[in-house]
Amino acid sequence: MGGPGRPRARAGAPPDTAGRPESSRNDAPRRARRLSPGTFSRFRVSHPPVPGGFLQRALAQVPFLRRNGRRLARNAADADDLVQETLVRALERQAELRDPARLRGWLGTLQRSIHLNAVRGLRPRLEVLEGGRAAEATPDAAPTAEEALLARALGDGLAAALGALPPEWREALWLREVEELSYQEIARVQGCPVGTVRSRLARARRELAGRLRAEDRHVGL
Repeated sequence: MGGPGRPRARAGAPPDTAGRPESSRNDAPRRARRLSPGTFSRFRVSHPPVPGGFLQRALAQVPFLRRNGRRLARNAADADDLVQETLVRALERQAELRDPARLRGWLGTLQRSIHLNAVRGLRPRLEVLEGGRAAEATPDAAPTAEEALLARALGDGLAAALGALPPEWREALWLREVEELSYQEIARVQGCPVGTVRSRLARARRELAGRLRAEDRHVGL
């Protein structure tokens, strides 16, 4: 008779993975990209942040990424997926960040790129589902919770004026006035020259002022 040893696994029983790190499991990449908002602690365990290191600084930008994600994705579930995908991609590409002071703008650029690629990938499937015609709805179809709150604070007139702006102008104005990004950071997010950002902001402000003056005249009548 052999001495006591490790219990033998039953035939056909699933392998014991309880003591193995999450990064070694087969579904780790998929799981890392599908973390729920309440499991960022598990993300930290799988990728322990070094004090003052890249991940710690990136996690400090999660509130910004959530706001920006909801503005882009237009619903909370997709926005949370977008935040988590951005964090994973940022870890993989952190060597591309040349200036740590520009982390927020860099993350915003990465998040926007991930979102646009997802939208482009979804469009052919929409065309198939729609019988060859893409759905009319776009990511700009409904306001986010933050934009709805802002609209209530600003009033219906200004909210309507903001909604009438071209998406690029509205995005530039949001990133500048709400997120307080620099012109250079907005240019990175939007993938355009700084001069284009300045032009979009100037046109957006001019358009808003014109619409609000027209609204005031209408109310005065």
